[in-house]
Amino acid sequence: MIAIVGQSVIDRVREAGREPIERLGGAPVFAAAALAFAGRSAVILTKGATSVLRAPLDRFGFPVACGDAATSFVSVLEVYGDGERHHAIASLGEPFTPADVAGWMAPHLAGCGAVVCGAQWRDDFPPETLRALAGAGRIVLLDGQGPTRPARLGPIVDEGPLDPSWVEGVSVLKCSELEAKALFGDRDPSASGVPVVVITRGPVGAEVVQPGGTTEVGVDPVLGLADTIGAGDTFLALMAAEMADGADPVTAAGAACAGTSAVLRRRLDARP
Repeated sequence: MIAIVGQSVIDRVREAGREPIERLGGAPVFAAAALAFAGRSAVILTKGATSVLRAPLDRFGFPVACGDAATSFVSVLEVYGDGERHHAIASLGEPFTPADVAGWMAPHLAGCGAVVCGAQWRDDFPPETLRALAGAGRIVLLDGQGPTRPARLGPIVDEGPLDPSWVEGVSVLKCSELEAKALFGDRDPSASGVPVVVITRGPVGAEVVQPGGTTEVGVDPVLGLADTIGAGDTFLALMAAEMADGADPVTAAGAACAGTSAVLRRRLDARP
């Protein structure tokens, strides 16, 4: 069983030639869609948005638990080109806390072998929360976009360097190439203290960085798709499922690359 923990994001999306829309975003919807597509089991633990906007979470057939939150994370996206986008934060949500882990999350985390933390900003998952989620031997996978984003509204600019205290308890840190550059600069990512750092490279595949060295993982690319939003959440969820089953990080990353490609290809085929 995989626990998907993340903000239910309000995505305001504008794509060239289309009317602007407001839709549910964040790890809960994209990671859950990936695991359902792969025939895996999961539980969704979330905060934010409204019950109406969160309604798509019910279609996956997974248990859903929502913690109390007075505010929601709101992102504004302009999507264009082949996966290129302009992204800004209009509102921050409420962070996940150790009290959440010990309280309303606790019965749902029981029996989960891995936790996908879909961080939206730096304080979304404080270190003490990550340590709590890592309890009972759970594998914790963190989206590296969170640590690169200070608690600030406006256009997103990846910022670092990574403070090792931000990733205590994390087993796998997934970053895009830009996020990795911001967090590590020219330093070796394996020196971060995180056992596994995965750097995703879009249609090229990914790099799996461990203390013993770096392994490149290829992928069958999906070209011509502008809306690749959620691909990172998809990758992280599929990698979590493989590692929970006992796969080593390189094998798990390879399966995640292939699975993400399949999900994006289906999205491309579904376009009019």
